[in-house]
Amino acid sequence: MQRLSDLSPSIIWVALFFTLSLSSATRQFIWLMALVGLIVFARGPREFFTTDGVRKFWVVLACFLLPAAFSLLDAINVERSLSGAVRFLSYGFAVWVLLQIKLDRSESARLMALIGAVMMLWVVDGLVQLLTGYSVFGNPLIELDSGHTLVTGSLRMGYGSTLAILSPFYLEALRRTSSNPFNSLLALPLFAAIVMSGNEASMIHALVALAGYAFILRRLESDAQVTSWLLSLLFTFALAALLGLILSDTFSASAAGQAASDAYRAFDYLPVFWESAWQGFTDHWINGVGIRGWGSMVVSMESINVLPISERWHPHLYILEVAVDTGIPGLLGYALFFVFLGRRLFDTRPEVALSSLVVILALFPLNSSVSFYSYFNGNILFLTLALLIALDRDLKLPLQLDSVDETKFG
Repeated sequence: MQRLSDLSPSIIWVALFFTLSLSSATRQFIWLMALVGLIVFARGPREFFTTDGVRKFWVVLACFLLPAAFSLLDAINVERSLSGAVRFLSYGFAVWVLLQIKLDRSESARLMALIGAVMMLWVVDGLVQLLTGYSVFGNPLIELDSGHTLVTGSLRMGYGSTLAILSPFYLEALRRTSSNPFNSLLALPLFAAIVMSGNEASMIHALVALAGYAFILRRLESDAQVTSWLLSLLFTFALAALLGLILSDTFSASAAGQAASDAYRAFDYLPVFWESAWQGFTDHWINGVGIRGWGSMVVSMESINVLPISERWHPHLYILEVAVDTGIPGLLGYALFFVFLGRRLFDTRPEVALSSLVVILALFPLNSSVSFYSYFNGNILFLTLALLIALDRDLKLPLQLDSVDETKFG
């Protein structure tokens, strides 16, 4: 496995992120890595856990894995809950493979640039879908009852949120190329694609990403050049929203307060979903109904009759999904997870702080486009969290760099 380090680490990481747009490819890679990690663990558990970063990943993973296991005791759909718990367990073995890859500061900078390039491919993918009706990989536009459409690209319903989650990497890659305010116009296609996705949660996602990026950048560099860069990004975002009002029927209808009745019918039902999830939490607050169990609960109780519900549905709000599926233990684990990440927002290494922000965005409590315990969200959580731990492990603190230079040249 050490030979992986002979390859370009940034290319390996970016290739994994790119597979998010290839249907189940990311899932298959993670299962393959989990199998390798499990074999290594079986041959020598001590050697497995002595790999730097593995223990830390398992500690953070326990924030979700332990509540998921505890919720199995009263799971409404044991099969779905058990399969979800096993998948989260697999991440702990799969990470061993990724942590064999070492990163340095130059590779981390290249990584952000390459992720930015992949994101632009996804943006173009969405534009192609808008113009032709199909994305590059054959995914059709989502046609709404009103006749309006939603751009999803090859990322499907995770399109806008995935672009928003990874946007801090792209914005920082742009700034490192040139912090000239006019360079911020290169962020316009990205923001426009998020608007085209027609999902208000993705818009909130992008605003939180922009606010978090501004917080990190102002904390590390507080000069006038940084201020002008951030203001230019805010202007670009506002311009993208304005273009959305003019060019996107779905977004303009939503902004005018007509989304529920005319454009995006799901908004009619979200309050019903949220009320059902809250009621499920209050009835099963000790350990929930089991991960991925809310859909089974409402099907068995027939508590939602405004539209057909299947066991695969979710409450469309991460905080409520965690609450109803895993109860109080799940909420406590969720809170501890953000404590871990919040501390790293104040890291003096910008790569670590930005990676922490990206993981926070991946599990942002107001996310709604995909299920918290879905394969898609699990893939993003695994990749971003593993990357954060790898950067935290491999990139030296500024004081450490100074001491190394003194030893080398003193």
